[in-house]
Amino acid sequence: MCGLAGWLGILPNSEYYAQRLAKALHHRGPDGRGIQSWFHATLIHTRLSIIDLSQAGAQPLANERDTVWTVFNGEIYNHREIRSELEAKGHILKGRSDSEILPHLYEEEGWEFVKRLRGMFALAIYDTQTKTLVLARDRFGIKPLFYAPENNFLAFSSEIRALLMLPDIDLQPDRQAVYDFAALSYIPAPETFYKGIRALQPGEVLVGQLDAEKKVTYNLRSHHQWAITPNPLLNISEAADKAEELLRTAVRREMESDVPLGCLLSGGIDSSLVSFAAQEALHGGLQTFNVRFQDEAFDETWAAVAMAKHIGSHHETLDMSDGQGTWDHVTRLLLHAGQPFADTSLFAVNGVCRLLRRHVTVALSGDGGDEGFGGYNFYWQLAKISRCLVFPSWIWSSASHAMEPLTYFGSSFGQLSERLGVLAKDDNTAIMQNLFCWIREKEHRRLCRDIDLLPVRRLLAPHWDNHLSPSASRLERLSAHATEVNIRMTLANDFLFKVDTASMKESLEIRVPMLDEDLFAFGLSLPHNLKANSRECKRVLREVSRRCLPLKVANKPKMGFGIPVDNWVDSDFKRNLKETLLGSHSCLPEYFHPEAYRPIIGSFCEGRPLPGVSRQGLYQRAIMLLAVHLAHQGVV
Repeated sequence: MCGLAGWLGILPNSEYYAQRLAKALHHRGPDGRGIQSWFHATLIHTRLSIIDLSQAGAQPLANERDTVWTVFNGEIYNHREIRSELEAKGHILKGRSDSEILPHLYEEEGWEFVKRLRGMFALAIYDTQTKTLVLARDRFGIKPLFYAPENNFLAFSSEIRALLMLPDIDLQPDRQAVYDFAALSYIPAPETFYKGIRALQPGEVLVGQLDAEKKVTYNLRSHHQWAITPNPLLNISEAADKAEELLRTAVRREMESDVPLGCLLSGGIDSSLVSFAAQEALHGGLQTFNVRFQDEAFDETWAAVAMAKHIGSHHETLDMSDGQGTWDHVTRLLLHAGQPFADTSLFAVNGVCRLLRRHVTVALSGDGGDEGFGGYNFYWQLAKISRCLVFPSWIWSSASHAMEPLTYFGSSFGQLSERLGVLAKDDNTAIMQNLFCWIREKEHRRLCRDIDLLPVRRLLAPHWDNHLSPSASRLERLSAHATEVNIRMTLANDFLFKVDTASMKESLEIRVPMLDEDLFAFGLSLPHNLKANSRECKRVLREVSRRCLPLKVANKPKMGFGIPVDNWVDSDFKRNLKETLLGSHSCLPEYFHPEAYRPIIGSFCEGRPLPGVSRQGLYQRAIMLLAVHLAHQGVV
């Protein structure tokens, strides 16, 4: 796991900027630094040594003739099989690292070589003979990659913050990105906060070329797109058998490491299943860790300890200090993200990673199980929604209009009116917008100054070519649509970005076996009735859990991983927040109407509820506003 950066084209003072980018990415790779430069290109790498700790694994790496070079971040889990194929064709590889196969595989297959790779990756290939730069990102977006296209050069980096150091990049705020962020609490790729910086999307390849006039042109191509293919013939027992087999294989595949490795055993069923399979793969000796939170409503230590005893792992419970919610700590972490980000579980994940790094360099987690197997509450809510849609839309429209006069008595009546209005539209995309947006349409319009931008609903409409039969029910179609949005939008832009930001800040590699390609594709083949029923979600993994885990762990309700931000931050933080965001130097009026955001900040800082907004929704909104202010302040 590493940091990578570089550019194609002409960049004055290139040695100076190469050193600056390498320094900015040091935390991603504190074990080594490599820079390879040509007149028209530069590759930069900071190394976190995981496989082949020798100098043979140091990057940038080249083929035998030094004509194709690579820098790489991630893990390729099928590198041994590919290495054998390449050596059979006469390629000479000097070390054991997974990175070394990349320039050789590019020689054989061109940019389409990325289709062969299994695992998590962001990578760059530079072909010195054709002056071609290839950038690629894995199928899920586990590893981030950003690029800045200019006429004379195209730069790239694992993190936005590094690109901010380069000259001539348009750093004006992208108002569309801010508009989308206000609703979602994350910025969806390919947007970033900056007009001149873009995010490579999951499963995407960029091919850049330096032409005869020394200008850089590029095009984007897809190397993978998921599809949802429900198999109505599956039953729960067969599905659990298959999922268990694939899970064991996935975990075994991801255990390779030349440095200390452990499991983050949070107490949920996904991390418990991963830990169970990892202990089995190691034949004992696994290190597992959980973090104890002060607030019992957020703590699952009992489940983690019960699971560790069940599998016999070497377990340690680490205490999450509740004294870190200072102004400096929160703002530094938000700025480290490189652009506005408001998923407040970032603070918890970073705290866990900081503690884990004292013990291991690589940790397996349970991320991805909910997305692949239907683990969120909205899956059983979809059944209720589909039953409501049986009634004519005029019924819901009339009910919505009847509720409007009652909005005077409180925003909860307004929310109910809005939800009834969604049913009246009989529109799957409107339903997704209601499910996936932190701030819904009416509040969003009241909050944002810009009203002439593209609507957020464009992001929540179907984009994938899913394979549903013509006779598929409304519920099955809603379920497929929700699964797509959850993977394409939330998983890639929120959850995986959060884990990378939080872990790599601490020089910790997180691996995610639940996002194994075969296991995940099987999850996408499950019909809705194997994802959820009226009693529980994630039915197939629940069934596997009952076979492998203590029943009190297998049957426990799902808990989110986070901390109560309103209690975690100290009084100085709230005072600073109020003074900063409501003071004369606040950047917020540039984007938002003060009469809409002042009640949010006031309620959060004064510790009182905001009618119609949940406790988590209130502190999520407060952090969203702070994140926009910090990003804007950095470019004015």
